[in-house]
Amino acid sequence: MIKVNISKEVEQHFSKQIDNIFKNGKLEKKKDNKVVFSVSKKAIDNLLQKKLKKFDETISLEKLILSEYDYMERMTTFIDSNKVHTKLSNIEKDYFLTLYSRLKKADYIKKIGVSSCLYCNRNYIFNFTKNNQQNATAQLDHFFDKGTYPYLAVCLYNLIPSCSTCNQRKSSKKVDILHPYYESFDKKVKFDLKINDSTFYHSLKGFKIDINTKDKKAEKSIEVFNLKQLYENHKDIVLELIQKEAIYNESYLDELLTQYEGILFKNREDLQRLISGGYVSDDEIGKRPLSKLVKDISDELGLR
Repeated sequence: MIKVNISKEVEQHFSKQIDNIFKNGKLEKKKDNKVVFSVSKKAIDNLLQKKLKKFDETISLEKLILSEYDYMERMTTFIDSNKVHTKLSNIEKDYFLTLYSRLKKADYIKKIGVSSCLYCNRNYIFNFTKNNQQNATAQLDHFFDKGTYPYLAVCLYNLIPSCSTCNQRKSSKKVDILHPYYESFDKKVKFDLKINDSTFYHSLKGFKIDINTKDKKAEKSIEVFNLKQLYENHKDIVLELIQKEAIYNESYLDELLTQYEGILFKNREDLQRLISGGYVSDDEIGKRPLSKLVKDISDELGLR
């Protein structure tokens, strides 16, 4: 729903995680106490050079794991056009898939610093601790499917924290949707209130929630994640906002600020969050589910 900026700290943390997976310089996988493979980072670099040198003469695992969207998109196009030469054996695929399976996903999600699904902003994606280990409620969607493009299985910018519903909806589709690390759903899409009955204050039937955009990628995102239908299930939140708008007029807000600012809330924005039940600042939408909906409808109603 919002554009998430990946910091240098997150990049460094991610690279270090990958380095730590190589024990004594080797990535090793065993099955039934037998070594399936044992491969060095240098050997993986050589494999990448062998398969993808015509795409990028300087390619390496270190470069690949931090490759950005444009680079990955061009790589997928190259792979699609050179399937015979770029095809990996099952063992070679397993190098990248094993790296992904051993990634500490909960640590990565925590470092990014979001609390709701980056695709729908409807579900929390908190971590929890069990047996002294961090676990994630989120799943990591591969923007470019790891089954089709195993090279990209462990690329930082290919891993999108999402709820299980959105991960399943997108599945292995290669679709032209908004990428949460590069494009802002919030900036390109707006929830609108469509009132068709003047008695709507006590009924969910008197209004509709529209999702409007002129951006083709945003339209595709709405379609893929079924957002129009899903957000109709949150009309109760919108009805509450409509009712609150009637109660918390400008003079009442001023009165509450005069009486409680610095005691119950820090400032006017904090009061507006308290009233709306969601974060209404553009850069805080990812902190709580439904905040994009709450922000847009609150704007329309004049609640902020």
